[in-house]
Amino acid sequence: MSSSKSLLQRSRDQRARRSQQAVLETPRPSSPSLDPTSSPNPFTAPSTLTLPLATRTNQLRNFGERALKKIKLDTESEAEFRTYIETSNPEERNAMQFLNTLQVKAFLSKSLQDRVTTWKSSPSLLKNIRKFVWALLLFPNVHWYAGTNENTIIEAMRNSNIPDLPPSDSTECEGLAKDVAREYSVQRSTLKKKIADTLIGKKVDIATLTASLVVHSEHVNATMGLYFRVALIGHSTAEFWQKIDEQLAELRNEGSEELVSALQIVYEDDIEAHGDPAKSEFKTGAAVSSANPKWLRNLHALAPLIQRFSRRQGTKRRRPAEFNLENTEEQDGDRDQDAEKDDDGTEGIDNGGAENDGGAVSGGENNGAASGGESN
Repeated sequence: MSSSKSLLQRSRDQRARRSQQAVLETPRPSSPSLDPTSSPNPFTAPSTLTLPLATRTNQLRNFGERALKKIKLDTESEAEFRTYIETSNPEERNAMQFLNTLQVKAFLSKSLQDRVTTWKSSPSLLKNIRKFVWALLLFPNVHWYAGTNENTIIEAMRNSNIPDLPPSDSTECEGLAKDVAREYSVQRSTLKKKIADTLIGKKVDIATLTASLVVHSEHVNATMGLYFRVALIGHSTAEFWQKIDEQLAELRNEGSEELVSALQIVYEDDIEAHGDPAKSEFKTGAAVSSANPKWLRNLHALAPLIQRFSRRQGTKRRRPAEFNLENTEEQDGDRDQDAEKDDDGTEGIDNGGAENDGGAVSGGENNGAASGGESN
């Protein structure tokens, strides 16, 4: 008796033989003869190019008149359209079409430029811009003073939901960038003048000098890190901000230990030349932390991301860069921990100053602003 497996195999073999035999017995259709002349395609309309030129022009004119009844144009535009469809030379028609494209481009460019020139920052937005500018200038963790600082300020304002800002994809952003750049330049010059005025024949210690600076920024305290930075700014004279950036770059290239040591030397030189800040009525306060407003923490987190302009680039403004600060709320905890650092290797300087000197600047009404100062 055959096994089930052998029966199945025989059945498969039998079906295969029958299929093969059916294929062999099916007659093959004969191939049609190839006619060298192709027959006309009944589904395609005859080309209009075979028609006389006058006929084609007349048909196009009739089509244009029907189109004008559906699309309403002014008298001048209708005349231009009729001239276009009555022009039979293809090169002339292409030239006319390109000319109209250039007219549209010029119109759009002028329209965009008009929107940029007419947009102005509101008084409240200008006040916020000044607030962000001064806070950034007084952060010890700023890497560069002549770089993409304006972009950083704009990005920090957007992350802080400052009102009256134009949409990030609008043409008004160019006007915003100009306003921020102008304010940054003005206030940076003010900072420079305040520091430079104390270098010539005036015995002003670093604490008193710094106190006169922090009055411009609510919530920003005088810290040891800021003392070090103010002393460094005062130490640089030629080409001022570019020189300061060059010195910071050279010091960072040597490592954090050399950077802190150099800043300490500059600070001690300032004490010898202008007096001991410990004898001043003004005391240091805490660095930026979770106790500060969110706008200040946002700006403080972006400050180290500023990019430096080279000599060849100068200080020409760039379009605002997009910083990746997604999940801002989730990052706040990390930023608060990083706020205790200067982000340039001077970790612990601000903490030490706050602990040793015991609190906010004397007489400050705005969390560390010096006495008599006005907050922006």
